[in-house]
Amino acid sequence: MTEKKKNKDLLPVDGFRDLPARKIREEVCQKYGYFVTEDPKTGDTIQVAPYKDANGRTVAQKVRGKSKKFYTLGDFSKAGLFGQHLARKGGKRLVVTEGEIDAMSVHQALKTWPAVSIPNGAQSAAAAVKENLEFLESYEKIVFMFDGDEPGQKAAQECARVLSPGKACIATLPLKDANEMLKEGRTQELVQAFWEASEYRPDGIVSGKDVWEQAVKQTEQGISYPWPSMNGITYGQRKGELTTWTAGSGMGKSAFVREIEYDLLKQGYKVASIRLEENVGRTAKGLMGIHLNKPIHLPGQEVSEEDMRIAFEATVGCGRFWLLDHFGSLEDDNLMSKMRYLAKGLGVDFIILDHISIVVSGMDTGSDERRVIDNLMTQLRSLVEESGVGMHLISHLKRADKKGHEDGAQISLSQLRGSGAIAQLSDMVIGLERNQQAKSEDARNLTKVRVLKNRFSGETGIAAYVRYDKDTGRLNEVAYEEDFEAEDDEDSDF
Repeated sequence: MTEKKKNKDLLPVDGFRDLPARKIREEVCQKYGYFVTEDPKTGDTIQVAPYKDANGRTVAQKVRGKSKKFYTLGDFSKAGLFGQHLARKGGKRLVVTEGEIDAMSVHQALKTWPAVSIPNGAQSAAAAVKENLEFLESYEKIVFMFDGDEPGQKAAQECARVLSPGKACIATLPLKDANEMLKEGRTQELVQAFWEASEYRPDGIVSGKDVWEQAVKQTEQGISYPWPSMNGITYGQRKGELTTWTAGSGMGKSAFVREIEYDLLKQGYKVASIRLEENVGRTAKGLMGIHLNKPIHLPGQEVSEEDMRIAFEATVGCGRFWLLDHFGSLEDDNLMSKMRYLAKGLGVDFIILDHISIVVSGMDTGSDERRVIDNLMTQLRSLVEESGVGMHLISHLKRADKKGHEDGAQISLSQLRGSGAIAQLSDMVIGLERNQQAKSEDARNLTKVRVLKNRFSGETGIAAYVRYDKDTGRLNEVAYEEDFEAEDDEDSDF
């Protein structure tokens, strides 16, 4: 803690000496003007760091007493950085540290390279850099060698942003600070850290030469879908991707994604289900029914309690499955908080969100629903990116102009309801096409799975044909059937 004193009288220099506890030699102290004396008021031993003006005159002093208690003397408004008088204006490299002891430690290790310190620690480091910007900009490279803790590294980045692009470097030390390195006799590593300091770049910007390992890493097949043909065009599903499923009303979107949920659990992944149009009991019955090959959510399905328990422990009760006990709309900030906890706190691999329209319905959109969906999709995209969680999102469609989606009309990206951001920010968009009004039951229960967007490989088109089995409640892949296309043709003028 630094305490400002009104007394502007400076303490007289009382000779120089080694600092044994710090392993700093007398000649270094003398060079910087750093001396040890007695406090004229208390008689305690104190250390005094001089701060000089542009003409090299001492105008202020920083006094260090017991228990790291500091106070200042003189006029700091006229002072430069600690040690600045030793560094000529302009040069190749200059080290800036977080404290005076560290600056002297660096100079002792580097011998000929100049080192200076900011006056008041990490909290005001950027302000000190701004005040001395002309001096610092005169060097080709400025190496910030701050403490390795979070405040120190944050301050180093703040300082680096003040300087011209490409000028700032940030050193990384294996110990807390430069003086700890000196005390432990690791001066060679301190010198190495000086030369190997990384050029500061804003977060996310990396040099191409640093991505060799990622560039040569073989791309692996994604996690398989329950329907083998889908893995051919999509190369599977991946964590860190946002997949949107869409179809007309009542076309089985939730049932399709439920099959994926079950399959992911069967493969050993952690899954969270946020289904805003059904309660947790219905969600549980849906997954258990898939395991039992029976639509137990419907009346008249006889299943023993023992079989129910087995199905429960294989799905909902397996310890890798979480639900959101919430029926109906949910405010977006509350929803994002819960999903972030699922992804980061519980380590969930995949989140199912069914569906985006009901999230928006609970928000005060005014007349700008599109903007709200844009914001929500941006938040979902950010969550996927920052946490690496995979997400399956269900979205509705706008009504088709002529033949309706419920009559088997082909789906396009432009028909996603609400906002272009849904298509833009999704990695994969998959449409489900089924003619609910077809004459034959087989045709009514047959769905085309169409990939509308595929950021991973660019391949789009029909990925699979899947038939609903009303006896088992399951969605099973079937081979391409001409009868399905014939139904489409027959009803094309509906």
